[in-house]
Amino acid sequence: MRALTPKLVHEVLQRFFPAQNDNFECGYLEELGELKDFGIATDEQLVSLLQKRADEVIEIDRSPMSDFDIRASIEDEGEEAVQKRLRAGFWFSFPALLRIALELEFGKAYEEYANKRDGVA
Repeated sequence: MRALTPKLVHEVLQRFFPAQNDNFECGYLEELGELKDFGIATDEQLVSLLQKRADEVIEIDRSPMSDFDIRASIEDEGEEAVQKRLRAGFWFSFPALLRIALELEFGKAYEEYANKRDGVA
């Protein structure tokens, strides 16, 4: 059992999610803080979470996106990047997949946390 570091978070995510989703440059500092805020401080705890939730997370990633989400992503990232992901059949990068797992695991508590983080609350 090792204490999580940003590098270790990325390494664990690589074990559970497809390489095509590792498409966003991220230092994992913010994600590490979120994990710790929800009591996930070791690689074993993160592995346990992902063993429980990874299949469901991947299913969400592969599900069709709404027209609204597609348009918003095109505005943010450009048509080419969005079309590439749509053709490949995936949507989210590693940080988003991790956050989906946290939301699945912690439900409303994580939703409220994320809304506060994002200034939506």
